[in-house]
Amino acid sequence: MKKVLSIVFFLMTTLCTFGQVFTDDLHVTSGAGRTTDYTQKEVELKRVAGSRYTVTFKKLAPMEYKTFGDFEIDGVMSTVDAETGVTTFATSATEGKWVNVTPTAAIGGVTEGSKSTLTSFTATLSADKSKFVAELNFMTMGSDVSVVFGKQIDTAINTLTTAGDNTYVEIYNLGGVRIQHLQRGINIVRTSNGKVKKLLVK
Repeated sequence: MKKVLSIVFFLMTTLCTFGQVFTDDLHVTSGAGRTTDYTQKEVELKRVAGSRYTVTFKKLAPMEYKTFGDFEIDGVMSTVDAETGVTTFATSATEGKWVNVTPTAAIGGVTEGSKSTLTSFTATLSADKSKFVAELNFMTMGSDVSVVFGKQIDTAINTLTTAGDNTYVEIYNLGGVRIQHLQRGINIVRTSNGKVKKLLVK
């Protein structure tokens, strides 16, 4: 009887800890508005129990050229659309945890097990389980960091420059509120030469 129970427990544990690693495009936009595009980056989707998962962004670099480590979000819950078979993920967690931290993370004050405030997280998994798309925003070093995994984004205007040093110095939304980085939709940008223009981010 003990053997049977041990086998059942082992099978249940194995089923509950299903993990799948996805490799796709990953884009990180820092609070300064710079977008760094990484290709072939990994995100792990790991089932903890039932419809609860952990999502881990591997070798994440909120600062350009400085990999901090893996950013782990726990308590991610899934729901499956009965018609399309697409799985949607969301979490009520307010923090994400840093693991496998690298020495360069010290620049941002990140240490093994330290946490960063999570401001938003959404993700979807295709019906055939082959395509994972995730969008994430979190706070680190006092600035907002935006992460998009699994889809292309238009980043050309994030490095806006023209003759005479025409880089942007202030960004506002349509409501006139100053924001830290370009957002999807229309942004109002003031450049270093004093000009104001509207930019559309798709």
